[in-house]
Amino acid sequence: MKQGSDLDGLLGYRIELAHLIAIEDARLMLAPYGLTPAKLTALLLIRANPGCDQTALGKALSVNRSSAMKLVNVLVDRGLIERRPGRDLRTNALHLLPDGEKRVAEMLDQLRESDRRLAADLTAAERATLMALLKKLRKPRAARRDDD
Repeated sequence: MKQGSDLDGLLGYRIELAHLIAIEDARLMLAPYGLTPAKLTALLLIRANPGCDQTALGKALSVNRSSAMKLVNVLVDRGLIERRPGRDLRTNALHLLPDGEKRVAEMLDQLRESDRRLAADLTAAERATLMALLKKLRKPRAARRDDD
C-alpha cells in the first residue's frame, strides 16, 4: 500500500516504522531467553541502578505500579534479580543476580547483532549521526508533564 507523501514526511511515522522493524527483530533475538525487550530494559535499568525500588523502575519504564510489580515478579521467578530490604519497610531494593548478569551480557550480544543488521546499509558515520540525532529528540512541549 502506498504511504503517500503526507504520511511518509511525518517524523513520528518514520520513527514508528523503524521501531516496529527493530522491536520485531529484538523479540526474535530474545525469544530463546523467554524475555521481551521491555524485560531486558528493566534488567538493564536495575543493573545501572542497583538497589532501586519497583516504583522508580516503573517510572523509568513508564508503567504503572501494578505492571512494575508483575514485571519484577517475572524477573525474580526467573532467578535474574532479587528483592532485598529497601530504604524503609514498604520498599524492596532490586538487585541483579549473577545469573542475571550473565544472561544480560548474552542478550546484549544478541541485540547488538540485531542492531548491526538493522543498520547494515548505513556507514559508520551515518550510524553515528543517526544516534546523535535520535538523542536530541525530546517530548514535545505540549505533551510534557510538569515533572519533566
